[in-house]
Amino acid sequence: MIVYTPIDISINIPDGDVLKEYFFNNYMTNLKETFGYTSLLCALISRNSVTDWRDATQVFADHTDSDLFYAPNVKEIFPELIEFVHTLPYKEIIGAVLNLHTEYLPPHQDEFINLNVDGPERYNVLLTPHYEQESFFICKDKNSEKIYPKILKEYPVYAFSNNKVFHGADKVLNERIILICAGILDEEKHDKLIKASSEKFKDYVIRF
Repeated sequence: MIVYTPIDISINIPDGDVLKEYFFNNYMTNLKETFGYTSLLCALISRNSVTDWRDATQVFADHTDSDLFYAPNVKEIFPELIEFVHTLPYKEIIGAVLNLHTEYLPPHQDEFINLNVDGPERYNVLLTPHYEQESFFICKDKNSEKIYPKILKEYPVYAFSNNKVFHGADKVLNERIILICAGILDEEKHDKLIKASSEKFKDYVIRF
């Protein structure tokens, strides 16, 4: 079973200084005390009509809206990221956040959308130049060997399995930021993209 593959989608990466300035001005301030999550998250898209985008309880509340809501000015500041999220093989976009981890993340499976998919079902993008640093890892279970996927500079979009295996991250300095996307998959389009990408990047695919 494929558990990791680079994805054959091109993306324009935002200016690093602009990205970091936006992140540190807008990340959610109550994430750890409300959800126990130790990384810093900055929400870009939500299914909730949020009045305070720094309040994790609003961003991650059970959504009842059919519309997508965007953080203030995000479409103007990061049009390339918004465009990218809309190119992913989703029937329905749920949300997107920027993630910066500040400490070691042990092997885990996120409480995420329950996607009954064999293989990669999570789409992320490495937005900062940390391609040669081993941080993100995948393992069969919580106590097995950590495998560090290769994230490509030319193709920084990748997909991995959250539901079938475990993942985590070693602490990395220099403010490593990734884009995490969430949505209900269009399984036919998703399977086609994973198949084409895993064939193109076969030297970097991880299978368990």
